[in-house]
Amino acid sequence: MIIGLFFGLLVGAIAAAIVYWLMRQRLDRLLKAIQNNQRRLQQLETDHETRLRSATDQLLTDYERQLAEKIEYYQDDQIIQSELAALDFETRLNVIETAYSRELEAQS
Repeated sequence: MIIGLFFGLLVGAIAAAIVYWLMRQRLDRLLKAIQNNQRRLQQLETDHETRLRSATDQLLTDYERQLAEKIEYYQDDQIIQSELAALDFETRLNVIETAYSRELEAQS
């Protein structure tokens, strides 16, 4: 009976050791998988941030280029409008001067 009890405890201890070892192996595999997933996630975040930064820089460059083109367009348009206003003023001034000269000639 004591031998049976001793044998039962020995088998139980061996079974517990095997179960512990199997659980430890599974736990180690799960920890490695978690670490690999964390590294992969970190790499994906870094890649995403890089792509996002690149896209943002490209959008900013495009916006600045479009803004420069619009500024140039409006500056050119302003120059043309100023030249047209000056030409209109000169034309009206010439008409007024001609009319005034004719009026002076008519009075003399």
